[in-house]
Amino acid sequence: MGEVIYPQSKTIMITELVPGMMIDQEIYSEQGMVLVPKGQVVESADRVMELLMQHDVMMIKVRLPHKVETIKEPSELGEKKEESVQEKQINKFIQNFDEQCEKLKTEFQNILLNREVAQEAIEERLQNTLTAFEVDINVIQLMQKVRNMDDATYTHSHNVALTSHLIGRWLNMSEEDLKELTMTALLIDIGKMKVSAEVMNKKHSLTDEEYEEVKKHVVYSFEAIKRFSFLSERVLTGILYHHERMDGSGYPKGLKGEEIPYFSRIIAIADVYNAMTSRRPHRDKMTPFEVIKILETEYPEKLDPSILYLFLNRIGTLFIGQQVLLEDGRKGEIIFVPKNQIYRPMVRLEDEKVLDLAQKANINIRIEEFA
Repeated sequence: MGEVIYPQSKTIMITELVPGMMIDQEIYSEQGMVLVPKGQVVESADRVMELLMQHDVMMIKVRLPHKVETIKEPSELGEKKEESVQEKQINKFIQNFDEQCEKLKTEFQNILLNREVAQEAIEERLQNTLTAFEVDINVIQLMQKVRNMDDATYTHSHNVALTSHLIGRWLNMSEEDLKELTMTALLIDIGKMKVSAEVMNKKHSLTDEEYEEVKKHVVYSFEAIKRFSFLSERVLTGILYHHERMDGSGYPKGLKGEEIPYFSRIIAIADVYNAMTSRRPHRDKMTPFEVIKILETEYPEKLDPSILYLFLNRIGTLFIGQQVLLEDGRKGEIIFVPKNQIYRPMVRLEDEKVLDLAQKANINIRIEEFA
């Protein structure tokens, strides 16, 4: 395996933390408690970064890891290069994602056909979905790896469940609340399978009549699952009202503000974000930063602003380290996301030049794709 040493000390922004770095200073709270001890090796960069942000620590001294060994390259005889830990985690996530979506499809069909579905089967789908949180790479970046998949009902439900769970954690929900919230998100779109496939897969704009048919999916979902006694009332209402909007423009009842159940308000944000960042029959997917801009400028009156701004402020930091392709063909890595312009991050290019997309001179440079 080789020995890991830490020869180089460097001061970085906390958004540049990555697993494997060693903290090279004691970090204290205002009360004098040690938040992070010197010598700690970072396992989850997200958790350390979140802790430090809570205490307004933005810069940190670290040591960079270096493995002392000779890397064996693939030979001319066709020997395969060993996968990195990150590559293994990504491949495991994709494999699990495919398996879970197939199982969700089966469970959804059984529910709609009024077949017996055991509580254990649905809870197993939930637990297997949440295994995505067991890896070092954050869930939002992992989901980018499967964005080219068709946005089928079960694929979308899987992503909305993961995103809702993440928001619930940011809201400091209890484990029981998190479980029910994620279960609700997982079941929101069962009713779409009752809507005509021709309408759901239409490549052009829907007619008013077709849109009214699509809107019925929330009622179809509610009707399909209300027979399960192990699902609570807030799961049922969370599903029924996840398309309601704060300004009353949603459906099925045109509820406003706090008339909308809390679960529905959370899931609405996860639902909109995932719908826009996924490929649909009538349009291609958007990059997360395009969607963040739309959410920030067009949705504050439609989605719960307190939850929305929490989501926007937190999600930006999750793209630190993400490889991107710019519209002009250059490639780089996101190294910083400003709070006041989340959708215009700083990018370190392959030539080590740092490009600040928030600067006026770079206003026309757009992130084309996530690598």
